[in-house]
Amino acid sequence: MTGEEIRYEVTEIKAIRGTEAKTITSKQQEGWELVTQQKGRLRTTMTFRRPKPKTPWRLWAALGGVAVVGVGIMTVGAILEDDSDASTTDAVAASNAEQSSPQPAPEREADPSSSADPMICDTKQIFGDPCKFGQTAIYSDTVRSGEVKLEITVGAPVEFTPSEDAIILYDRPLQPVSVYFPITIKNISPDSTNPTTVHTQAINAEQGEYGDIREVSDGDVGLRSVTSALSLPVNESLSVKEGWNMKTLEGVEYSLRIDGLAGYSIKFTR
Repeated sequence: MTGEEIRYEVTEIKAIRGTEAKTITSKQQEGWELVTQQKGRLRTTMTFRRPKPKTPWRLWAALGGVAVVGVGIMTVGAILEDDSDASTTDAVAASNAEQSSPQPAPEREADPSSSADPMICDTKQIFGDPCKFGQTAIYSDTVRSGEVKLEITVGAPVEFTPSEDAIILYDRPLQPVSVYFPITIKNISPDSTNPTTVHTQAINAEQGEYGDIREVSDGDVGLRSVTSALSLPVNESLSVKEGWNMKTLEGVEYSLRIDGLAGYSIKFTR
């Protein structure tokens, strides 16, 4: 076979009777060839044909190459996209793992107050909170002769029954409650300075500071025993039991006023 077989494309047109010649001329100008015509009562059906245009093989080859390249690009793009998605997923997973993993808490500077001994009572503020029974108050004050510094510990009141030999201040009748406060004082003054005066007082909710609360002495329970601290050598301690007689222990407190108006008071409560 020396040549390729000619292929045709076919079209069918219906024209109103009397306009057939015009339609045939128009289609022939477009390259169509009249094949058949069938006349009806109102219209004539005409069939035309013309050779199909040939597509050069080089064009098909080029189009095929473009298609192959396009498929390759799409494949590479899909691979890169998968890699990108995988990398993004890995990054997100790593970030989530980082956030979910426990992080060491940042180190804080040491807070002196947080590590302070709970048994030490801060008396730096003259009008601060009172100390609790069992705590140690650090009294510090500067006088002309130097610094007075004392460690004062006052325990909770202990009830006792006075004997027949007990001594009540001013020989007054005994009230229902007799107690003593266990007290320890240590002189830690750096300048070997002692307080000038020490005044003590027991207080309760009913009688107050100026009620009829009286001191009592019986055996090792003494009257204003802490006055011995006036001559206490440096680094020496004094432990005493100071006795008081009162109506009730409701709201009981104990206070020390050191060096009168020149010093300040330290109060112990439950």
